[in-house]
Amino acid sequence: MRDFAFADDTPAAWTYHRATARWLFNASSGGESPPVVPGREDGGLPWTPLPAPMGLDIGLADAMRARVSCRRFRVDAVPLGTLSTLLAAGYGIENRSGPIMLDRPVPSGGGLYPLEITLLVRAVDGIAAGVHHYVPASHGLELVRAVELPPAFLTYLFMGQPWVAEAALICVLSFAGGRSLSKYGDRGYRYGLFEAGHLMQNLNLAAAGLGLGAVNLGGFYDDELATLAGVDIEREIPLYCSAIGLPDATASDRMGMRALERGTSPGTGTA
Repeated sequence: MRDFAFADDTPAAWTYHRATARWLFNASSGGESPPVVPGREDGGLPWTPLPAPMGLDIGLADAMRARVSCRRFRVDAVPLGTLSTLLAAGYGIENRSGPIMLDRPVPSGGGLYPLEITLLVRAVDGIAAGVHHYVPASHGLELVRAVELPPAFLTYLFMGQPWVAEAALICVLSFAGGRSLSKYGDRGYRYGLFEAGHLMQNLNLAAAGLGLGAVNLGGFYDDELATLAGVDIEREIPLYCSAIGLPDATASDRMGMRALERGTSPGTGTA
């Protein structure tokens, strides 16, 4: 079998990569930092303040060991306090370094924090089923759309992945490009991808520490997901998602099941 040729076999991906590459003649540290831009919050939507986040009583090594993709969820609702802690650990505001800079638990190019979190909620105590937008500055949720999310629809939206429809909620990370691209140009798109990875790992580790199960999702219909989230896909693009809920198996059970699916013994594969 011939070697994979990036440029020939996946020309669209190669074109993107080379278009955002830097050489001596086009390298710079970025333009002037744009004015601080507020998030997508509306201000006029129904509002749910989140309770103060709880402490995570788990060490990093234990959280990393417990981070296993979950594809079997219980029907139980996630407590609102648990969701509050999860969101604060992922992208919440930790402290204020003066009147402008808002420190968060992930690094961000230029401190611009161009990501948004939308929740597709099926079962969380204290909030309606539907689409909610997380507002880090006020640590609360605004209700974008109260709507039931049928399992068949969610399975379709996420390209046939059936376990998505069993989760209590789906966390959607999207990139509001104007906040980053106005300073860094096309290279800012890479920075948005980096940041989404940082944020998602925080969510995964916090979920493990809270006893939640999570499975990360890259397969979804982009335009339909953006429409459901209530965003203009020409200005804000979904990047990465995670289905989250109370697991119907322990972490070690899930590792064993994934190993059996792959034809390996527990402990030799990853999940």
